[in-house]
Amino acid sequence: MGFKKFIAAALTAAITASALLTAPSEALTLRDRMYEQRFAALSQALHSDTETVGAVEQLGRAVVFLSASDGNKQAKIVEADSLDLDTALNSAYSKIKKTGMTPRWLKLDVVVMQKEYTYQSFQKQFNNALQGSFRYGVAFNRSYGTALLEAQINSCGVLDYTNGQFDWSLVNKELKRNGTEKLSTVSNKIYVFKTQGYFSENTGSAYKLTNGVYNNVGRRDLGIDRNALTVLASKSSSYLSSICDSTGKFVYGYYPVDGEELEDYNILRHAGTCWNLIMQYEMTGDERLVPVIESSLAYMKKYVVYKDRDTAFIKDSYALNIGGNGLALLAYCNYALTFASTKYNSLIKALANGVLFMQKHDGSYIHLLYADSFETAKDYVIVYYDGEASYGLLKAYEVLESRIYLNAAQRAADCFIEQHYETLNSHWIAYMFNELTKYLPEEKYFEFGLKNITENNWLRNLYNSKSGKNSANETTNAVFEMYDRLVSGGYTCGYLEEFDETLLINTLNKRTEYGLNYFMFPEYSMYFKEPATVTNSFAVREDSFRVRIDDVQHFMDGYYLYWKNYDRIMQYTEQTEQTETNKAA
Repeated sequence: MGFKKFIAAALTAAITASALLTAPSEALTLRDRMYEQRFAALSQALHSDTETVGAVEQLGRAVVFLSASDGNKQAKIVEADSLDLDTALNSAYSKIKKTGMTPRWLKLDVVVMQKEYTYQSFQKQFNNALQGSFRYGVAFNRSYGTALLEAQINSCGVLDYTNGQFDWSLVNKELKRNGTEKLSTVSNKIYVFKTQGYFSENTGSAYKLTNGVYNNVGRRDLGIDRNALTVLASKSSSYLSSICDSTGKFVYGYYPVDGEELEDYNILRHAGTCWNLIMQYEMTGDERLVPVIESSLAYMKKYVVYKDRDTAFIKDSYALNIGGNGLALLAYCNYALTFASTKYNSLIKALANGVLFMQKHDGSYIHLLYADSFETAKDYVIVYYDGEASYGLLKAYEVLESRIYLNAAQRAADCFIEQHYETLNSHWIAYMFNELTKYLPEEKYFEFGLKNITENNWLRNLYNSKSGKNSANETTNAVFEMYDRLVSGGYTCGYLEEFDETLLINTLNKRTEYGLNYFMFPEYSMYFKEPATVTNSFAVREDSFRVRIDDVQHFMDGYYLYWKNYDRIMQYTEQTEQTETNKAA
């Protein structure tokens, strides 16, 4: 826990150092200046937004919230309302300054819609909802004196999604934390409201936050062009760097609602994170990532177990894990290719040979070996290991140019086809077949790769899903890359007649945009107990906003592929839009 506090302190050093090194009066002047600068930017953004001003006028009252955080402490929130918008703004401004919070981040929320419910009708409408999916604020009386913003409701875990009930003890705890009197009784009437948000950080400018449907709420509109994704990679890679200690080990993750650090460690997810961090280096060119990459790769070597000089395995818990070999190969091979380095070539060869050792005659794999005897511990665990191991072999072939690894991956692919692995819809299998068709562009491999995303109506389900499944982006992007190779290369594949290109492109773009709702921009992370531990990471809303290194990895894997293939994706997108326009006409 000490390391976590160090991270938090480091992320707010610019502010805290200033406060410590100056006299109290000077610190207060700095804080006042920050408030003035940010509040002016927020007010200007609001007053220039005619749609929001019009919504306030239509409601007949102005209800505003101001939230402030120093980047380290959980945001303080105040509410003010009046018949006049400026009066409400000034009242909230006066209240927030009295909290004593230094406003590294200042956020303004203005109520633009409200709907009255009885508590029973609220429960009926919102019970059994997807975890984290409630995107409204709630006022527990008509005056808004006891109200919580949507971000407070979710970040403090006050809503039981199973039955649509509030945990009143947690509600009162959050109200008390912000200086509001606790609820002694709960009115049968509650008021669900929607706000338009504005956010200011660091400078005197402000973002108008998204205010769409479902999850497209309460974050900056970053966009998904190459420049925007480079910014995203810069933020995400800085986060990973901040949670990597001097030994090369990452903080595994957090449950930020409770401020809980995950104590377990999974070396497979460490390997995947190393692999992805090298991709983010490619996106950003940030040389500060290099020592983090080097140390995290060095840390992983502690988990390497050699059978002999040329055969090695990754040990996970009690066993040698073939998925670990695959992911470690991705990390070390990506390092070799990105940095034109041969320093890990002998390890790459040994890990690839470890995969060969665990491959059966029919092309399938043994998944786990006992570390002391190298005998089978578990023949099969999960399809992910098959995809990871095969993908790792293909990258080893790219680095070492030894046909033995390509041949082994091909045997595995033929086995997967025979055993109908396409019905399992694995993202790692999608990666593997995309990579395989670079070297063996055969019809059966293209067909299987396309079926892997269409069986069980998976592509359509990905398009419609309201969940932020962390592997959705990378799956659709890997399939797109393979599909583009198939089409632009002029290869034969009869399954193309059945494949829905329009759905693939629309899903690819939709999931790429949608995934931004799971990124912890400070305008959302500021409401959690320890914002600095999760800001600029990715959180899984459906699992109590869990943040884990592999969540960051999977989301950014997809963004890397979208960034890499952006020009081609835009060409397909334009063609798809034109086709749909022609059909409509």
